[in-house]
Amino acid sequence: MSKDKLSDLISPEAVINFETGAIQASTLDSIINLLPFEMGFCDANDIFRWYSNNPNRVHGRRKEAIGRHVLELHPKVAHHVEKLLNDFRSGTRDEWEFWFPKRSGESGQIYQKFMAVRDKNGTYLGCMDVTVNMDLFQGKEGKHTPETIDEFKAVQPK
Repeated sequence: MSKDKLSDLISPEAVINFETGAIQASTLDSIINLLPFEMGFCDANDIFRWYSNNPNRVHGRRKEAIGRHVLELHPKVAHHVEKLLNDFRSGTRDEWEFWFPKRSGESGQIYQKFMAVRDKNGTYLGCMDVTVNMDLFQGKEGKHTPETIDEFKAVQPK
């Protein structure tokens, strides 16, 4: 795939068929952008192909990054990224996960998990990452244990 945007290749009205059902491309995009975490994907050649466009991202992403080699995007930690991808490609590991503090001057924790993406035959297709700003979940542990639908409470906007 070239640097063409997915929207240039697949109509937003296109229906994507999965083993577990079918969904319109634009609806799937809207759902992904609602998730309380960020995702990204680089292909088997380590080319950055896609990221979720959630509001309030932990990691700033630019559309210009799509189509670039992932090591170019992370020069300060390229040796770590290369090890992670080599482990995935060789089958030595299928996941890496990290906890780290937010950037200097900000309090809170970030959780990031990298996973090898493989097809049904085990062929390496690329790497997916999920990043979670754990502050989104602070103070919500065990607060709601509804017994019935009437006891659900709506989350109020900030």
